Amino acid sequence: MAQSTVRDLLQIFKSCVAAVLPQNLIRQTVKYNPANQELTIVDRTYDLQKENIYLAGTGKAVQHMAREIEEILNSKIKRGVVSIPQGSLNQYTNKIVQYLEGASNNLPDKNAVNTSIKIKEMATKLNKDELLLVLISGGGSALLSLPKLPVTLDEKTSLIKKLANSGADIKELNTVRKKLSDIKGGQLAIAAQPAKVISLILSDIVDDPIDLIASGPTVENTDDYLKALSIIKKYNLYDTLPESIRKVLESKEGERQFPKNNVNNYIIGSNKLSIKAGVEEAKQLNYHPIELSNSVTGYLKDISRKYAVLTKVYCELLEGKTNIEVTKSNIQLLKIPGLNIENIQFTDKDICLILGGEITVKVTGNGKGGRNQELALQFSKDINDFKDLLHNFEVYFLSAGTDGIDGPTDAAGAIGYLGLIGNAEKENVAVEKFILDNDSYNFYKKFQNGCFHVITGHTGTNVMDIHLIVIKRKTK
Repeated sequence: MAQSTVRDLLQIFKSCVAAVLPQNLIRQTVKYNPANQELTIVDRTYDLQKENIYLAGTGKAVQHMAREIEEILNSKIKRGVVSIPQGSLNQYTNKIVQYLEGASNNLPDKNAVNTSIKIKEMATKLNKDELLLVLISGGGSALLSLPKLPVTLDEKTSLIKKLANSGADIKELNTVRKKLSDIKGGQLAIAAQPAKVISLILSDIVDDPIDLIASGPTVENTDDYLKALSIIKKYNLYDTLPESIRKVLESKEGERQFPKNNVNNYIIGSNKLSIKAGVEEAKQLNYHPIELSNSVTGYLKDISRKYAVLTKVYCELLEGKTNIEVTKSNIQLLKIPGLNIENIQFTDKDICLILGGEITVKVTGNGKGGRNQELALQFSKDINDFKDLLHNFEVYFLSAGTDGIDGPTDAAGAIGYLGLIGNAEKENVAVEKFILDNDSYNFYKKFQNGCFHVITGHTGTNVMDIHLIVIKRKTK
C-alpha cells in the first residue's frame, strides 16, 4: 500500500510541474507570423520589420523560456543575455543569445554580477525602435544581482542570508534586495528607455505580487524609502549592518521617472495553474481531490501543526463523528492562509488535499536540508501525536518544490506519513535530533534507504511548493 501511494503522490506532483513547464507556457503566449513579420505577445502585436528585438532573462526557468523564444523568432533576435543557475546549462551554443551561469546554491556571486552588468549594458544601448523582451522566473533575484555602491556583493549576500535564517519571507527579502540593487525595482526597464519593454513572468511568490517576483526589475518600485530598513529592524539586524548598507538603506534617492506607458508585464504561470493540474491528475488516479489553498505562508512548525490538525479533523468527518458544517468551522479556525473551505466535502473515495505556497524556516542547527524536507519530517512528528485517534486511516504527505531544488541539496522535497516516527525508532534513527539540527536531508537519505526522498533534478520551472495530503481508509 505504501509503495503505491508514494507512486501516486509522485505522479500528482510531476503533473503539477508539467503544467508550468516554461516551453509550454511560452508557446501559448508568444506567436510569430513570418509572412508579415508580426510578433504577438499576449495581447500586443509588434512589427518586426520596423522593430529590433533583444532578449534578457533571469531565473531558474528562463533557459527553457529563452530557447523556445529562439525557436519561435529564430534570426529576428539581435542579441540576448540570459542568467541561469550554476550547473544548469545544457550543451548548447548560440552566437546571438548568451546563456551565462551563476548564483551557486541560489546565492548571488561574481558570475551573476558580471551577467547582470552585461544585461544592463545591453538595455542601456537600446533606442525607440527596439523591443526588450525580458523573461523572469523564481531564482531571478540571486541571478540578477548588481549591488548599489558602496555596498559590496559579500555584504549584501551576508545580510540576505541572515534575514532568511531569521525567518524573513520572500516578500521581505525581495523588498530589501530592491533597495540595495542597481538593476531591480524597475531599474532595468528605466535603463532600457526609450525602447519598449515587455516581461513574461513565472510567479514564485504567494498571491503573485508582480513587483516582488525576482525583485521586479521591470516593475515600478512604489515602496516607501524606509520600508527595507523597517524589515531589517524587525529582525533585530540593524546593529550588525556595515556602514555601506546603512547608507543605502537610509538614503532618499531622487525620483526617477518610470516609463509606465512603455512597459508591459505579464504573469504567464503560477502556483494556481500547477495546483489545477494536480487536481486533474488526482482524479485520474481515483482520488477525490480537494484544492484548499495556493497561498500558504508562515513558519514551518506552525504550518506543520495546522496540517496535522486539518488531517485529524477531516478524518473525523470521514468516520461520521461530525458533520460537514462543524468540519468547515473547525478547519477555518486553523487560519491556513488562502484557505477555501467551500471545497471541503464528504466522499467515500480516498482523499487528496492539495495546497501550495512557500513557508519559512528558522534555522538554528548546522544540518543540511530545505523547507520541504523539513516540513515532511515535522508533519510526520506532529501527525504521530494523533496516531491513536487515526488508527482507521493511512496518512501520507508530500512537500516538494516545483523547481526540483530544496535548499542546498539534490532533493526537491520528501514524503512523510503516519507511522514514520515508529518505523524510524525501529531503525534506531532519532527523528528529533535531525529536526533540531535542521538536518532533514540526511534523515531522509538514511531512513529506509532514501525511498521517501523526492528527487527530480532541475525541472526548469519554479512556481513555489506543492503540499499533498493523502488520507486513505484502512480496509477491514
